[in-house]
Amino acid sequence: MGIYQGITPRGALVMVFASLGGLLFGFDNGWWGTVLGETAFLCDYGETIMVKGVETCNLSTSQQSAGTGVGSAGIMLGCALAMYINNLIGRQKSIVTLALISIVGIVVEMTSATGSSARYGQFLAGKTINSIAMGIACNVVPIYLSETSVASARGFVINMYQMVQIIGVIVASGSVYAVAARLDKSAYLIPMGIQFVAPTLILLVVPFIPESPRWLVWVGRKEEAIRATEILFKTETNGFDAVDYVDKLDAAFHEAKEEAKATGWGDLARQPDLRRVLIAIGIQSLQQAQGSSYMTNYIVSFLVGVGVVNVFPVIMGLYCLYFATICTGNFLPDIFGRRPILLSTSAFCAATLIIVSILTTAFADPSTSVQKASIALIFLWYASFGAQSPLIWIVTAEAAPTRNREKVLGLATFCGFGVQLIITFVAPYLQDVGYGNLGSKIGFIWGAFSMINIAFVFFFVPETKGHSLEQLDYLYENRVATRKFKGYHFDDVVLATSANQVDEVVIDKHDDNKEDLV
Repeated sequence: MGIYQGITPRGALVMVFASLGGLLFGFDNGWWGTVLGETAFLCDYGETIMVKGVETCNLSTSQQSAGTGVGSAGIMLGCALAMYINNLIGRQKSIVTLALISIVGIVVEMTSATGSSARYGQFLAGKTINSIAMGIACNVVPIYLSETSVASARGFVINMYQMVQIIGVIVASGSVYAVAARLDKSAYLIPMGIQFVAPTLILLVVPFIPESPRWLVWVGRKEEAIRATEILFKTETNGFDAVDYVDKLDAAFHEAKEEAKATGWGDLARQPDLRRVLIAIGIQSLQQAQGSSYMTNYIVSFLVGVGVVNVFPVIMGLYCLYFATICTGNFLPDIFGRRPILLSTSAFCAATLIIVSILTTAFADPSTSVQKASIALIFLWYASFGAQSPLIWIVTAEAAPTRNREKVLGLATFCGFGVQLIITFVAPYLQDVGYGNLGSKIGFIWGAFSMINIAFVFFFVPETKGHSLEQLDYLYENRVATRKFKGYHFDDVVLATSANQVDEVVIDKHDDNKEDLV
């Protein structure tokens, strides 16, 4: 019993292996977000300027904007590609594809440092290619994890992707911190090279993860689906019937196709899929608008703005705290539900950033006590946002309907990273001297969007805890109100399982709870 019911040892290992796709994102964000404070990188790729009579190396505002923005653009392109390759070649081969693309991008990045002078344009090209792989991973991995997990532990399983991301961030940031004092090219080539770890590990473990049984059923490969199901759910003692499970998946899939026949792009603009698309797009976009991408890519600038001199130890502390709070996604969403955590963390994120911005506005030359208070509030923001982050991917994966899963998740992440692209391009101009000159007062913007997220979740995001993917399809199909999802009573069993090992999907033929979407 409990939230881990139904997870077998082999199934758990498969989940861990599949989650390695998150390392791509973590390594890239971790090293890029911290290398902007490294002298060797700034001198080789940036320009030398005079600040208060002191010669200093720095990337120009346009270089900062481009260096972060091309990553978002590459991720968006990867999201668009993932919508097709994920469905065309399956989850397993898509994971192999993203690993190979990543290796190419990292090679292009590192070779930009060869020769007498570093070539920033080539570096941007390599970063873009690597980001395409990250965009594919953002779609493939959550879908695979949601399709191969049990309903009672789906939050825990999908959160592994987020946890692995932050492990990558910590390792990459730590590598930058360890070599920051070096003045030669190794200061940034070592962190760049560490990125090879992620795609290499993926290529090594992917032969040990089965294809998604659901995808195999959808493309008519039932025998392979049975073998994959046995790997995921069967043990010597649980008596799990893989054939029966696959037959019921097949029946549920054909029933959904027969009833809706809605698998095209045009169908996403009509109910019930439109509601699900808007939830997925909204939750992804508002995550970025709350300051996620800014804090990841420009944390050095933000800390300098509140008066921090030695930023690396603070950054490492923030990332370690972030990882610890992300681990709460292993159990909190499956115990307390999705909505309570999303609402409470958004309120806390809004409060902390707005207070930091008020302090920055009130004290142009902050004292030591004001600096310490600001740093403490930033730590609290990271703790709260860390608890919220797993919910973003859980809600997105659960909002995607069975028949259009790839398109909805791909469109949602595409829009989310589109918002990130705007933020990462515009943020340097908003905060830098000579342009918007907001500095750390930029936190007012992210705090305001956290307040908007509270309203969005309250009115539009239903509670999905404990429901299987097929049950969610039914609830959306029958226009069940947002507040009625929690505790919805299902009468007729449509997809049952043996030994309680996987999802029980049931449908209530009565429409008593069908009403307005909110």
